[in-house]
Amino acid sequence: MRLNRQPPARILVCANILHVENSMRRYLPKLSVLPLLSLVAAASPPPAPGPATAPAAAVKPATPATPAAKAAPTATARPAVGEVVSQLQKSYESIAALRASFAQTLRGAMGKKQASGTVALKKPGKMRWDYEKPEKKLFVADGTTLWVYEPEDEQAYKQALSSSQLPAQVSFLFGRGKLSEEFDISYFDEEPHGQPGDLVLKLLPKVASTQYRHLLFVVQPKTYLVKETILFDQQGGQNHLVFSAIETNPKAGVDDGRFSFTPPPETKIITPNSR
Repeated sequence: MRLNRQPPARILVCANILHVENSMRRYLPKLSVLPLLSLVAAASPPPAPGPATAPAAAVKPATPATPAAKAAPTATARPAVGEVVSQLQKSYESIAALRASFAQTLRGAMGKKQASGTVALKKPGKMRWDYEKPEKKLFVADGTTLWVYEPEDEQAYKQALSSSQLPAQVSFLFGRGKLSEEFDISYFDEEPHGQPGDLVLKLLPKVASTQYRHLLFVVQPKTYLVKETILFDQQGGQNHLVFSAIETNPKAGVDDGRFSFTPPPETKIITPNSR
């Protein structure tokens, strides 16, 4: 039996990831979105035919000029970073609700850990992260209160959402906050991420954060949705989320009841002020 009665945790939300820290630095699961990339083929016009030679005898017809071969396509064109950020912002401001599956990989001094589950987001400020593997966990917020529930340990963390230090990279998902005001954003070309054609952005906070050094957003071209996020923390660790089966503004909607939580009986409730 595991002894997981942890000291009070300070709950953060970072890079679309709910990041719970405590004195043992135990990582709980974490929450962390163009018409584009066209190939331009230029064809050189065929050269003008040369003058025909006209001897006194029979005149040979001029040899037709051979059309020049088409030039090779140019390199894939990327839109300006500012355009991508603007379209990304508009995309999420237009989304009232979102559902997706996710796979998470944590890398750090203790090695690599993987998890997966589903996520649902709804404005204003509602979110639900159901972790299915390797063990069940739940992160849920109804717009005012944030819960982190660990059924295996029969304990739940509770905190006011307003005091959970919700940063811009999450608040913009709910139509609040401007990425360009909070981050210096550039293309990231140091190593490949995502699929060919995806746009990879590096987000460097304009105000240094003790929680992370920078973020990467892998943006799906055509939809301007974030399909991957990678958080690089101050200790050299990484928190990588890959989203799939993304459904925006689902026709059936997302029931508000999914964002409420009542702890089962016998659950130990831990709050920032608990001893």
